[in-house]
Formats: sequence, structure tokens, C-alpha cells
Amino acid sequence: MQDKSWVLAASKFSVEGATSKAAQSAASVLPKLILERISVDVDRSIMADEKAARKNDELLTERLDLFLQLSKEIKARDALVLNNYNNIAFELALNDAQKKIKAIQDKIDANLKKQEGVYHPEKSKKKVLRELRPDLMESTEKIALYKNDSEALFEASEDAQKQGVFSRTYEKEAASAKINAVISGKITFFGGYACATVDLVVFPGGKKTASAMEVGSLSQISLIAENIAFELLPKIANGLPVELEFRVSPKEALANAVLTIDNIVYDPMPEKAVVSSGFHSVSFEADNFARETFVYNFSGRRRFFIEVNFKEKSEGSVKLVLSKFVPGDIFFDGKYIGPSSKTDYVDVPLKVNGDTVFGYFESELADKRHPENTHNEIMFMQIPRNLMTDGNRLQTKIKVFDVSKNIDRRRKMMYLSYSALILSLPYLFYTYGRFTTYQRGVQTNYGDVQKDEYNKYRTLSLVGTGITAACGVWFVCELVAYLIAVDKTLPPKAKKIKAGTQRKMEVARQLEAVQEMMQSESEAIAPYMPKKTLGPKNKDEADQ
Repeated sequence: MQDKSWVLAASKFSVEGATSKAAQSAASVLPKLILERISVDVDRSIMADEKAARKNDELLTERLDLFLQLSKEIKARDALVLNNYNNIAFELALNDAQKKIKAIQDKIDANLKKQEGVYHPEKSKKKVLRELRPDLMESTEKIALYKNDSEALFEASEDAQKQGVFSRTYEKEAASAKINAVISGKITFFGGYACATVDLVVFPGGKKTASAMEVGSLSQISLIAENIAFELLPKIANGLPVELEFRVSPKEALANAVLTIDNIVYDPMPEKAVVSSGFHSVSFEADNFARETFVYNFSGRRRFFIEVNFKEKSEGSVKLVLSKFVPGDIFFDGKYIGPSSKTDYVDVPLKVNGDTVFGYFESELADKRHPENTHNEIMFMQIPRNLMTDGNRLQTKIKVFDVSKNIDRRRKMMYLSYSALILSLPYLFYTYGRFTTYQRGVQTNYGDVQKDEYNKYRTLSLVGTGITAACGVWFVCELVAYLIAVDKTLPPKAKKIKAGTQRKMEVARQLEAVQEMMQSESEAIAPYMPKKTLGPKNKDEADQ
């Protein structure tokens, strides 16, 4: 169960063999770079021994506090003889002091029994073990950086630094800063190269759980940090090894299958692989088959079975056209396919039969208020798996508009209609209530009901009912329009081309052919056409 964060910090490294400013600067820069590379979305598995150490530290802190309380109460009891009490008052004060001392002693005894239950459960009672079980169960905690900043280093006091990271003083200061582990280290310089030795110390207990060493020059300090972080990360996550067992079908794919786990290639593919628990990227490849890739959190169990059903690659393409022509560019699988056309299809290459293919259409959209201002708008589209067959001729309908603005506009109108409906209700309740009151008075001859008043509120109640009904219909219409606007965010599915679309394309092709023919004919006869002469500008030129 994940209930809190496991805080990781780093301290400034010590330096040996160099006194330059660059070397001293590296002592602060290197731990920050290591933290920066560790600051990923990782959980730490908190094992039973770490839980036991935490509980023991908690019990020790509690015992020390109880011991101080006990010494205070004993001193207060012994000081009673110095007070001017009579016999009865002295006995009462003494009994009260003894009760306080006994209560503290019972707490200390209970604390000691719990501590015995932490390390020797076989000697403890079931009641004690039941109380300890929630605190000792294995769990996971999200790893967080000290102060949530990779640039923040933990600075212990001078006394704690002298005593060392494994001292009780250092541990107390780390605990007060709510730190669970510290990365400490030393950089040694020789002959222009640096050797970084780094330790991961976990609290409470000051236990060194991992070490890493790397050599390089100061110009490669980022690479040094990256290699050290890579070595420390499995120990920081503290994940148990997990066994992955693979089952591949069809058998033809198994003969040349290649497995890749977190950029580590296994060729040929093994039947089993062992990785640390946590998230891993797994990829399978085989000749003449499509690549299969996924990311999964392998945790919670020691063994996982992975079934790989390879699909044969399919060569070919699907022919796609817009049922209503819109100028723009078509992309599929992140690649440019071509511009939209009135007269011809766009070839969408196939990858694997049976897979849905997503693409998008990019077109220029003008601002309605300022037509000179334009921006590119992207509309998504998809080809269903049942139509992904080589040579299929498909059509899709694309309408280019600003989807987010349309949703905002429909939402505002829905809120406005809802507000109008709510505001119409008080008027309806008031007029209808008065009308029913007068109506009851007329029917029962109770009170002096004026006929004019009765007719007035009857008319007003009908008006209020009509207004509320109109607002209700308006709200329902706007709600439906809003849901339709939201639904338009879903990409339209391609369909098999209709005869009407084919006829439109044929007509567009014929028109294009006629226009090209007329253009070529006009260009051919242009040299033989008489040139136009300008007439006289005024009467004098005409006389001449």
C-alpha cells in the first residue's frame, strides 16, 4: 500500500587530491546531477527489514521520552518529603505520584514487548503481533527528492559532518528533515581525472545499501552522474527480481524472434528473462512479422507469463478520398501522405491487417471576424480495422473548424439556457401559487375573491408556464447541441466510397481536363492574336 513519500537527499561530496575552484565546484554539482537523473516517477519497495528498523527507531524514541518522564516523576515523588504535608495529604500525594510512575513504567514495558516482537516474533504474544502487523507489512512508497528540488542539497551541522554519515547525530538531523536516505560520496583527483565513489545510506540505522564508482574527466561530469545514477537506481527502487516467461505464436516467428527490454537486446530470444520489479519497456521483433511493443509495471508477483501473438506484415495501401473536398494535407502514422484532391485518391500505406490506423488532416482556417488572419487547424481521422485491406477505396468526411472554441460556445449557451430556466421558476411558482389559491377560494366560496384578480393570475400563471416550458426546451436543445459538439472531438471513421462521391470525382476530373484543354488552346493561339492598340487620349491627338 502506498501511503507516503520516501524522501531521497544528497549531501556535498568531499574532495581529495585537488584544491582548484573547479574541483570544489564539482563536489556540489555532481550530487545535484545524480539527483536530477534519479528524479523520475519511481516507487520504492519497503521491505520487512527496513520496516523493522523504522519501528525500532520509533520505539527507541518513545522509550527515551518515557524515560525522561519517569525520571521527572520519580524526582517529584522524592521531593514530597520536603513539603509540609500532614500524614493524610502526604499519603494522597504519594499514591498519586506512584500511580503516575506506574503508568509510565507500564508504557515502557509495553514498548519493550513491542521491540521484542519486532525482532523475535516467535517469543511474542499474538496480541502484540497483531498490533505490530500494520507497521511491519511490506509496502511501496513514491520516491521524492529532498525539498522536491534536485538542486537542494542536505547540509548537516559541522558536528554531524565530523562524526560521519553513519553516526547517530547525523541520523537525528536527517530524521528531523524527514529524509529516508542520503547519497554521500568522495571525489579523488589524479592526473587530470576524477574518481567518484558514492554511497547510498538509508535511515533509520545508517545502513549502506549501495555503492557506485565511476572515473572520468570534469568535462564529462554529466556522463559520470548518469552512470552513477544508473547503478544506484535499482537499489533506490529496492525492487525484487521478477521472472518473465515468454510464449510466442506462431512457431515460425519464434525461430528468428528478437527481444528488447529497456534497450537491452536478447538475440536469439530466450524463453525466460529476469528483471527488477517495476515499469519496463518490452519489444518483440521477427522477420516478416509486425513489431509488438508495450510498457508494463511488473510488480506484485515474482513471475509473469507474456504471450506474444505475432501478426504478419501486410504490403499495400488503402485509397482514401474526402467525400467533401477541403484543401489541406493528410498525415498518417505521423508521416506526410499528400495533399487532398478533388479528382484523385490518396494512398495510405498498410502496416498490419486488423489494426486501426489513425491520422490527421491539417488545413488553413480563417478568422470569421478578421478573414486576413489565418491559422492551421488539425482534425483527426481513423480507418477501422475491418476496412484495412489492400486496394480498398474509402471516403471520409472532414469539416475543419476550431473544436475547442465550438465546445466553449456550446457550453456557454447551455449555461445561459440553464440560468434562464432557473430564473423563470420563481415567477412561475409565485403566479401559479397565487392562481391556485384564488381558484380554491372561488371553488369553496372562501374569502372575498375578486374575479378580476382570479383572471389576472390565471393569465400570469399561463404566461409563467409558457416561459418556463420554453426555457426548458431551450435548455434541452442546448444540452443536446453541447453533447454533439463534444462528440465531434472523436475522429470520424472512414467508410467505403459511395457512388455519388465517385461521380463527383469523375465530374471534377472532366472539368479539370476541359480547363487544361482550354488553357493549352489559348496559349497556342495567343501569338497569332492581333495586339490591342490604345486609342487617342484627347481630341488633339485624334485630329492628328
